Amino acid sequence: MAENTAPGLFRSLRLLLSDVLEIGKTRLALLANEMEEEKLRLVGAVTQGVLAVVSLIIGAVLGVAFLTFLFWESRLLVLGGSCLLFFLLAFVFMQRAMSGLERGSALFKASLTELDADVARLRGRVGDESPLT
Repeated sequence: MAENTAPGLFRSLRLLLSDVLEIGKTRLALLANEMEEEKLRLVGAVTQGVLAVVSLIIGAVLGVAFLTFLFWESRLLVLGGSCLLFFLLAFVFMQRAMSGLERGSALFKASLTELDADVARLRGRVGDESPLT
């Protein structure tokens, strides 16, 4: 009788191993996707920060030029407007960078949710089986 159950047992173990490997493959693909999203979010935040710094530097240079030419004819309006524009751009880029960093990420959130669902399904299967089967 032990001979008849052995092939069934090995078949069940192979099927179980196949299911575990398939679940692992799916989870790794999801994890890779989440890591790519996180990388893109961080690159975007760094880009916004760099643009804010560049705009601030340009605004500062134009501010100095504005003060230099303060008492010189109508060039004030052009330099002052340019200075104001770059300071405004620096403010906008800095706000976007800060909101991107404050928002945080849901890194691994989907993977953890799927793993919790897998555990719940496996526990449900174990609880549904009767001791006689």
